Amino acid sequence: MAQPIDVNLLHGQWVHAREEDSATEQVYRPAGFPLPPSRGRAGLQFNEDGTFKRIGIGSTDISNVKEGAWEIDRANAGSIRVDEAGKPQLLEIKELKQDRLTIKRVPGE
Repeated sequence: MAQPIDVNLLHGQWVHAREEDSATEQVYRPAGFPLPPSRGRAGLQFNEDGTFKRIGIGSTDISNVKEGAWEIDRANAGSIRVDEAGKPQLLEIKELKQDRLTIKRVPGE
């Protein structure tokens, strides 16, 4: 994504649509988007106040949520820097639309 990120589109909760993933990208859809049934779905939440949640699939029916902060990366306007408990990560946004968020897959994930 060469242009700057539209934070108004980014704000909210995004659910991992793993059936749409490719070898190089992970696809997320807004919460409430009609997705096929799944035993559990991970997600990301970007709040307007700069707080961040990574929603994981827990060992029970309860989600595993990690909280942190997010900001637009100053060196690359097409990336988001998230920090969860002192563990920073750069998310390279490939596409951001009202109904689709695509992030470059990190090797090994």
